[in-house]
Amino acid sequence: MNILYRKGKIEDCSKIAEGIDRASGGIVAFLFHDLFNDSSAADVMADFLRDGVGYESYENAIVAECEGEIVGIVYSYPSKHHGITDEAREFFPQDRLDFLGDFFNSRVENSLFLDSIYVDEKFRGQGVGSKLIALTKEKAKENGYQQLSLMVMNENITARRAYERNQFQIVKHIDVKEHPLIPNKGGIYLLVSDVDK
Repeated sequence: MNILYRKGKIEDCSKIAEGIDRASGGIVAFLFHDLFNDSSAADVMADFLRDGVGYESYENAIVAECEGEIVGIVYSYPSKHHGITDEAREFFPQDRLDFLGDFFNSRVENSLFLDSIYVDEKFRGQGVGSKLIALTKEKAKENGYQQLSLMVMNENITARRAYERNQFQIVKHIDVKEHPLIPNKGGIYLLVSDVDK
């Protein structure tokens, strides 16, 4: 199996957005629910990624490609951008932002934030996720960050074990109440790893 790892391109926006949506554990579905009649959350996010404004750009993604198909993505940006922006306040209903307030207010300062990682089911267990994490640690180091941070759903045991194998440690538990669109019990964990580990 020959997998190419490369920086995201504008033509990858739909696949990157799909990966972000799938990796979110329902958070994207919750935020975008019923906001657009004709477009999915992934479609709207793909448009943001294509516009490439601020941290919302396809250039913040690394993709894993096999035989011309994207089989994995990782999306990261400086942790200072993880929060509720003025743009988010204008775009999303306030009650949804309030519901996720602790999630948006939690971060490891001065780290590169690994927002989303997704690997196609057929390619899981083959080291693709670990390679994407390693490449994101390299990206962090190249940009002057000493730490890489991320969040993971409490119930996503497979991902939590993968992060432990990649030297991540829990630094905070984030309480996210249960919701039909966020089918996770037990909240979310904020994790961090030194980029040299």
